[in-house]
Amino acid sequence: MKILIVLFGLLAWIGCHEENQVLNADIVEADATWVNMLAADGCSWHFEVVSGDSTLSYVPDANSQQKIDNALGKIQDYYSFTPVRLKYSKTGNKGSVQCGWGKTATYDEIRIFEIRKK
Repeated sequence: MKILIVLFGLLAWIGCHEENQVLNADIVEADATWVNMLAADGCSWHFEVVSGDSTLSYVPDANSQQKIDNALGKIQDYYSFTPVRLKYSKTGNKGSVQCGWGKTATYDEIRIFEIRKK
C-alpha cells in the first residue's frame, strides 16, 4: 500500500512539473505599442504587435492593468502611441474595447507578465 501511495505521489509531481513547462513555452516576448486612437475614430487602449506582414491587436486582461499602470503611469490622453517591450501569453478569451462612432472591437486577450517602456 505504501508503494502505491509513493507511486501516485511521484506521478502527480511529474504531471505538475510538465504543466509548468508548457505554460512557459506559451510566453511570448515582443516589441509592441500601447495605443489609444479613440480621438481619431480608432479604438481605445490596446496593444499592437507587428508580426511579419500583419499587425496583431490585443487587449490586456483585468489582472494586467495594474502592471501597465505601474510601468507606464496612468495615461489620460485620447490619442497616444507608447512603444513597449512585452512578455505575455494569450488567455484564450476575447476582450472588447470602445471604438469611434459608438462601435466596439473584439480582440484576443493577453496576460502581461512583464512590460517595459522603450
